Amino acid sequence: MYKTYKIIDADAHITEPNDLWSDFMEAEFYDRRPIVGDPDDDRRGARRTFGPCELFPEGTKPKGTLMGGGHQRKAKRTLLDFMPEKYGKAWDAIFSPESRVEDMDRLGWDKMVCIDNFPGPLRGIQEGADQALLNACARAYNNYSRSFCDTDPSKLKMVGVVPDQHDFENLVKEARRAVAELDAVTVIVPRPQLGTKWHDPRYDPFWALAEELDFPMSFHGVQSAPPRVGQRYQPRHMVTGPEVALEHAMSFSFENMVSFGHVCFMGLLEKFPKMRCGFLEGNAGWLPFWLSRLDDHSKPGSRQGMWFDEEPLPLLPSEYFKRQCYVACDPDEGSLKGAVLLVGEDNIVWNTDYSHPDAPDPDKAAPDLLAQDIPDSAKHKILWDNSVGLYGKRILS
Repeated sequence: MYKTYKIIDADAHITEPNDLWSDFMEAEFYDRRPIVGDPDDDRRGARRTFGPCELFPEGTKPKGTLMGGGHQRKAKRTLLDFMPEKYGKAWDAIFSPESRVEDMDRLGWDKMVCIDNFPGPLRGIQEGADQALLNACARAYNNYSRSFCDTDPSKLKMVGVVPDQHDFENLVKEARRAVAELDAVTVIVPRPQLGTKWHDPRYDPFWALAEELDFPMSFHGVQSAPPRVGQRYQPRHMVTGPEVALEHAMSFSFENMVSFGHVCFMGLLEKFPKMRCGFLEGNAGWLPFWLSRLDDHSKPGSRQGMWFDEEPLPLLPSEYFKRQCYVACDPDEGSLKGAVLLVGEDNIVWNTDYSHPDAPDPDKAAPDLLAQDIPDSAKHKILWDNSVGLYGKRILS
């Protein structure tokens, strides 16, 4: 607790260790596991690389600078320029679960949802990689995540992952295992398979699982279909510094907007009325504009309603959002007041993005939220109540 406020961090990040695959890969797939590169280069995940292996036949190369952008960037910074001061003992401990709990106790954070850091083997894989191996990587990561959170399961809450390249049967199987057996509080939604979209009936058992097991689906900057919104400014090492910043500014926020629009307009929120959805790490300030615009585009007789070439939805997008969805805010975002005043207090949660380089400084995260010009009732809800509404009873265990 910080002052009089109970606090749930709805979206923080694990920095997985280099030996994850050696320690958690099943024996059947051990010789085919991802091979991590030079541990001296990426001991904290800052320059995570992979040596030659089945998933990366030629290995991978480290980024030119922090967050990419190539060696020509004028704003070049290394993690050593600021991370030791930003995170202190946790940096020295390579963000171990013990150091995380120590930080939480020091800062007054009661619970933390430990979103995966998108392990390399589970994203960016070209079509054609062996599906059984990718499924094994997902199981290994989820088992590691459970082990990480078991350090203090009352404070650290596990999140399940599935590969972006997936088969529909295992998508449901591994999501079920993560929640029902490993006690994950949520599952990260993968991008849809090439040639499909989330409203493809083959995804219905995945969405139905959220209703059956009473857990939320988490949209973490995931694209609803290619191309990604910021792809015109990628790859980062081929563009200039300001273009890197532009890509990053639009990335998660715009993808969250598209993702909500898709699950709403394509009828998934209507078809699965008990499915809760969290839209994470993309700010909350877009809500008033986007919900209003989607309402106008789906309301019969409205100025933009002519574009909705289908029977009207029973509810307005803003009503679906308030019934089933939550969005994560940054503690220091300038547009939070507008979202609270125009959309309401009940559907916004708080995230720190801990332990990322561009996250709010940990000691400022709670004070910055409390300094926002919003009602005190909203602060209590954003810091605790709304995350309980999103993640359900598992977050309270």
